[in-house]
Amino acid sequence: MTDQMSTETTEPTDADRIALDERPDASWQFVPDRAGDPAADRAADPERAEGHDDEPEAGEVVVRRNGVLSLLVAALSALLSAAYFARAATATGGGGFVDWALCLGLAALTWAFVFSFLDSRMPLLVADSHGIRIRLGRTWRGMAWSDLEEVEHLPRRGLLRDGRLTLFPREVDGELALLGPAGQRHARLTDKMFGAPFAVPLGLTTRVRGARRDLTGALSALAAGRCEIVEVVPPVAEEAPAGDLSDYYEDDSTAERAAVDGSVEDTAESVFARPAARPSDEPEDTLPRVVASATPAPAREPSRAVRADVAASPRPEPELTQPLAIPAQTAAPVAPYAATEVIGDLADLPVVDPVIGPELAAARTRLRLSVDQLAERTRIRPHVIEAIELDDFAPCGGDFYARGHLRTLARVLGLDAAPLLAEYDERYADAPIDPRRVFEAELAVGRGKPIRGTRGGPNWSVLVAAVMTVVLAWSVARLIMDEPAAVSPAAPSLANGSAGLTSGSTKTAAPVPVVVSAAGGGARVVVRDGTGKVVFTGSLAFGQARTLQVSPPVRVQSSDGSTEITVDGQEHGALGQTGKPAQDVFTVR
Repeated sequence: MTDQMSTETTEPTDADRIALDERPDASWQFVPDRAGDPAADRAADPERAEGHDDEPEAGEVVVRRNGVLSLLVAALSALLSAAYFARAATATGGGGFVDWALCLGLAALTWAFVFSFLDSRMPLLVADSHGIRIRLGRTWRGMAWSDLEEVEHLPRRGLLRDGRLTLFPREVDGELALLGPAGQRHARLTDKMFGAPFAVPLGLTTRVRGARRDLTGALSALAAGRCEIVEVVPPVAEEAPAGDLSDYYEDDSTAERAAVDGSVEDTAESVFARPAARPSDEPEDTLPRVVASATPAPAREPSRAVRADVAASPRPEPELTQPLAIPAQTAAPVAPYAATEVIGDLADLPVVDPVIGPELAAARTRLRLSVDQLAERTRIRPHVIEAIELDDFAPCGGDFYARGHLRTLARVLGLDAAPLLAEYDERYADAPIDPRRVFEAELAVGRGKPIRGTRGGPNWSVLVAAVMTVVLAWSVARLIMDEPAAVSPAAPSLANGSAGLTSGSTKTAAPVPVVVSAAGGGARVVVRDGTGKVVFTGSLAFGQARTLQVSPPVRVQSSDGSTEITVDGQEHGALGQTGKPAQDVFTVR
């Protein structure tokens, strides 16, 4: 017997192996022995070393970055960065500050998305039948299903609202202590961004493989009851502000009381003001009239006299009590008012013999969960849970929300939701719901306690996408709109009436000061001297002026005709019309 006991206790479990950083079997071979050593990970599998690890194996759920999206954004930002670099490098004077800033910013963005593309080759999270492996930066951490208290899945709620997959270990501090310094820093950053140290975003920048559009079901199948898989259902009716219900629902209690009071008064008037209208209700018409009888004959029997004395008695006969019940007839119209008030209140109260609620309460008690703890896990208000445990589904707000609450509670408590839903459909479906009960105050146990909200942080993928869209659109527009228009090489007309330019054999004249001023708006300006050499090319902001030394004749081209020219102290005014390209040649007299 001793040998048998020793044999049974020597076999370690998968959880023990994972806690000791050992692999339970061959399927866990891709968890590296050294944190952050992808070379060992690739060496363990030749297919991974060649980069053919995009598709998950059977029975695995893999979450990785969206490499295609990262590559597209990196390529677009790289093209824009190169365009701004060429523009800033070819500009006279070293280019503008805005051009260089955009060039450097887009270059940094390119490197960031290139890194994201390279990082997409390694998964962020891998789940299989043994547990979950999550990557924090370049640090891997594997946790068996039995070491996890709960896995929370917040589904993606549309294109602009990210989801999240969060792991809740039983010993959070112990798991964090096993991470290296880099992993702990990444865990703190993840905690600030997503509200938990072990979390993976589900949005535009990530993709899930192996779940077949049902991530919660796939994880539940892999966990096989060893860990709770909770899908967070976004509250719809409960989280919406109730507002002032007096704007939507009239308080008909006053109107009902007024109507009943009016009916009582009318009834009283009809009964007491017109006593002759209903002779059958009057006791005078039904009772025998008491009148002195005639003198009896001498031969009258004594029994007759006795019966006459009884009839004259003030005590009424038994058959005369029914006609005398006048208060019961006059109070009859008041009965519907009292009955309506009582029945209306009892209609929304919990049933005398609840069926669904006790089963949920018993399951909650077995798990040693309080109402507040269950509300935090299911995101259902505590007073709604208390009402459901009493089979009072009025606070749910309707059959649709009641069925959703039952599914959520059954999933968290480990119950089968089908019998509960069938019982609900049989007993309570399509029952009239008073809208005022949906927003009434919480029950005594949960009164005054705030509802715990989900800490999700901002949607980082949406934020990055919005910023990228604005920056790229503005960069493309500025790059296109600020490009100077091509000026046709028409024969210039001399300002002083000369017949043409000086010939090449003529000596170059002495340079004279030339002032170019963007008086009417920003412009792209090109200035050439008498030999055709470009002396200045660049952009001038609105109100900016540039002083040059140019040998006449001076040829000036501008993308905006409002540019003003002064040659050797002589003002020549604007080149042409504002907003249109213009050019001219100036000589010195």
